[in-house]
Amino acid sequence: MFSGFFISVSIGNILNMIYAVMLDATVILVLHFLTLFFMFFGIVFVFIVNMIILESTLVFSVKRQNRYILFYGILLFVGMLILVILGKIFGKVIHENTKMDPFLGVKISDGVPQWGPIFFIYLVLIITGFTIIPIIYTNFKIYFRFERKALKRKWACYLIGSLGVIAIMYSLMINNLLNNLVHDEEYRSIIRSIISIAGISIILWVSLMYYGIGTKLKK
Repeated sequence: MFSGFFISVSIGNILNMIYAVMLDATVILVLHFLTLFFMFFGIVFVFIVNMIILESTLVFSVKRQNRYILFYGILLFVGMLILVILGKIFGKVIHENTKMDPFLGVKISDGVPQWGPIFFIYLVLIITGFTIIPIIYTNFKIYFRFERKALKRKWACYLIGSLGVIAIMYSLMINNLLNNLVHDEEYRSIIRSIISIAGISIILWVSLMYYGIGTKLKK
């Protein structure tokens, strides 16, 4: 179950690298959409792992696990898809009639994805409500249940790593929103550079998570 997180996020990162060198706006939009889905879908596996540790599979059964993963995946994928489609339809109509450019979903400008405020709010609400808050809550609950210092230290690494991954996820979402709201290209370049540098730290946070839960405790 824990490997599902790494697999999903890895697919998202590979797709991100592919569309970074693309020029066609439609191809970029499709790959950006899939990148978002896999990167934000993967985090649900972290919550499932926490629940298995907290309650065991006797209480949080495989059926409940799969049901939660499926529900979250559908909500994430279908919700994003509807907003992107509506944004394409109504954004064009509004622009033609008012010369303004408000949009619901995602648009590609000069090869850079830009999010509409509604798309940003939807993603933040879904991800925060179904994964982030539950992950943080269960992380601390498990930490305080451990009595051995060695287990607490390992879980602290996992906790810090997961918080780092969460921080990067939010920074990426904010960056895509600012690509739309900030029109000064110099400031946009500075923001993208800061986000890119912060994104490199994902290696550290994921490594901490793996050390905390994926390695055996020494005797």
